[in-house]
Amino acid sequence: MEDTVRWSLKVSRETDDALRTYLGQAGARKGDLSHFVQEAVKAKLGMARKRAGTARSAARADLAEALAQIRAKTRSLPKARFEKLVAEAVAYARRHR
Repeated sequence: MEDTVRWSLKVSRETDDALRTYLGQAGARKGDLSHFVQEAVKAKLGMARKRAGTARSAARADLAEALAQIRAKTRSLPKARFEKLVAEAVAYARRHR
């Protein structure tokens, strides 16, 4: 078993909502939030990935970064309009898989 430590983190409500929405849509299980943070830190630090499923974690990190960029560019939109645009984009992507 890997040694672990407990972190206490503070993030904005917007970041929390975006990440939890993403994890929920990705079918997250217990421990996935911790795993997501760990993989994001490793990626930012350029650490070698050693665990199985790293492609999935990398894809999650890429999506989280893309969401952060989109949110930064759409801050001036009302929340309801932003959520409608996201829902439309998700529906389009699901139809065209």
